[in-house]
Amino acid sequence: MGLARAGLVVSGAFLVSRVLGWVRLVVIGRAFEPAQLDTFFAAFRIPDLIFQLVAAGALSSALIPIVSALLEREEQARAWRVVSTVINVMLIALASLAAVLFLLAPVVMRAITPGFDGEQLERTIVLTRIMLLSPIFLAMGAVASSVLNAGGRFAASAVAPIVYNLAIIGGALFLAPTFGVEGVALGVVAGSLGHLLVQVRPLSRLGFRYEARIDRDDPQARRALALMVPRAFGLGASQVTFIVVTALASTLAVGAVADFNIAFTLLQIPIGVIGVPLGIVLLPSLSRDAAVGRETEFARLLTRALRLLLFAMIPIAGLAAVLRRELVDILFGGGKIGEADLGRIATTLLWFLTGLAAHALIAVLARAFYARQDTLTPVLAAIAAVVRNTTLAIVLVGPLGLSGIALAIALAAWVEAFVLLVILRWRIRELRLASLARVAVQAAVGTVVGSALAFGTNALIGRAIEPDPSALSLILDVGAATAVFGLAYAAVSVVLRIPELASIVEVMVDLIRRPLRS
Repeated sequence: MGLARAGLVVSGAFLVSRVLGWVRLVVIGRAFEPAQLDTFFAAFRIPDLIFQLVAAGALSSALIPIVSALLEREEQARAWRVVSTVINVMLIALASLAAVLFLLAPVVMRAITPGFDGEQLERTIVLTRIMLLSPIFLAMGAVASSVLNAGGRFAASAVAPIVYNLAIIGGALFLAPTFGVEGVALGVVAGSLGHLLVQVRPLSRLGFRYEARIDRDDPQARRALALMVPRAFGLGASQVTFIVVTALASTLAVGAVADFNIAFTLLQIPIGVIGVPLGIVLLPSLSRDAAVGRETEFARLLTRALRLLLFAMIPIAGLAAVLRRELVDILFGGGKIGEADLGRIATTLLWFLTGLAAHALIAVLARAFYARQDTLTPVLAAIAAVVRNTTLAIVLVGPLGLSGIALAIALAAWVEAFVLLVILRWRIRELRLASLARVAVQAAVGTVVGSALAFGTNALIGRAIEPDPSALSLILDVGAATAVFGLAYAAVSVVLRIPELASIVEVMVDLIRRPLRS
């Protein structure tokens, strides 16, 4: 139960962060026209590419297994030298990339936003240059998160994204009235700096000591950097998908770039609340099992996590698909985003949701490979997914528009998840895929039943509150449909004897009782 409790603690912080992500999107959506939002989201592509290429998941996949093992052997000083070496190499790489892209921003942005006119393009270039500082701060924050997680400390790294979101919201509320959309970009830079600073003191308490040198002689430092390279290429390659998507969306209707990014952000909420935190909590434990050859324990822990993901993500996707328009109207209705854009966001989200469970599985499966210090296999799978993504997106965008792009990403995610599962099963004979298939089918049955009842509830309430529902009536509608869905899904889980329901209930009851006992 320790794993589940740790996951809930981290998930709670991630939930707050994701809620703030909703607030951030709502505030920005109400403050700017879709055309201005297009420039902001398009400008974000280059800073995000730098961060993903040099840092992001490459850090956790490389640092956590190595630092965890060094701390386990009580080699703290050596662990800090390894971390310092990674920091210094990354700083050099990030500063160089940022400087080059600052100069080449006009050329690069013209290439990835072919549908933008002169004024849109100029604003996108300015926003890109402002936000080039953010990947440097975020990368340093990612190092801090990796080290803290390797030391079994998750709170500060979970709070860091909250600080990031709060700063962006502050930029939209307080800077945007004076500086326009550039104020939001300044908020991004301030948030990335806050993401780092909030972790500095916990890092110091852990015992970390920074050294301003690159240790080329330590084999563990060289291994950490070597492990980062394939993962960095994989993450950089995955950004090709979003660059292609931005280029395709920029040639569609005004606001299409923003609509796509909003729908994709909504998709990321359950992944960030459940999938990513579970992967973060799992990685140190999986790394320790892999380091000492406990294959049975490794397989059991991974199987349990994947079953929990399927049990949670399949119904979330079904419920969100039923209530997609109501959710979008609650979050973004009444602002400067018009009806056409609201409908396009909801439809795009629907197609994204078909791949929700697959995206969550990938977040955990990839870390199972990282725990075994294998960053190459998931990277090759991700690169193959990029090829499928871009090819399908180019083919489907013509007949289906943004929905075609979302469907392409969902299909590629399922193929990637299946490939990773098959490879893991081939390498770890103790891993049993039959139990995963069984819980997926059972969850699908419960989701169909719950979705049908939620759809009926939504339709009945919808007829009562038409033609112009208020935000409060929409919230009540969503709440009622969600309650009906939850009861139906729980009932089916009891009938089918899905053990994950009992595990979740047990953890929740224990969490409620502990404060009462204290």
